[in-house]
Amino acid sequence: MASSLTLYPVILSIPESLMDGLPGAERLALQRKMSRDALAFSARKSGLPLGALEKDKRGAPLPSHGVYWSLSHKTKCVAAVVSTRGIGIDVEEVRERTSRQLFQYLAGPEEWRLFSPSLPDWEIFYRCWTAKEAAIKATGEGLKDLKKCKVVAVPDTDHLILSYDQRFWTVEHHRWQNHLISVTAEDQAIEWITDPIA
Repeated sequence: MASSLTLYPVILSIPESLMDGLPGAERLALQRKMSRDALAFSARKSGLPLGALEKDKRGAPLPSHGVYWSLSHKTKCVAAVVSTRGIGIDVEEVRERTSRQLFQYLAGPEEWRLFSPSLPDWEIFYRCWTAKEAAIKATGEGLKDLKKCKVVAVPDTDHLILSYDQRFWTVEHHRWQNHLISVTAEDQAIEWITDPIA
């Protein structure tokens, strides 16, 4: 198996017409199916074999024959990626929340100061949230580790550097239809693919 130097995260929109009238369980099943479709497309584009999509007892994705995978889904879109290294991806719709206490839950004052001397806005919140989720997913841990994952640098509007699990993580952001998608990347180039099978 050739090691892919380029990551191909795939984003698929979920047409509202498909979701209308579906009960909760069926909506979730559709999101899961579409995220697996995105994952299959990422694998084909990367030239990597996508094996059985198995998870460990904690629900973390297990690599198959050296291929790692990660996916994320929301009501309006899904995102997925494969790699020859541990990988994490997360997607969130950028929207205001009712409580700003979420900022304190997500990160400490020293992290928020890296972004701006004033209070961070919701896009910055979601940059931080999705980046931390992606890094945590890459290690197979859950949200219990959120406080252990720290923003240590903000190189530009599309990247964050995190310290987590005794290493540094580079995370790249992509903005699409009012969503923010983050993926972990080391020295790999990233080619974002949106709605390739629409």
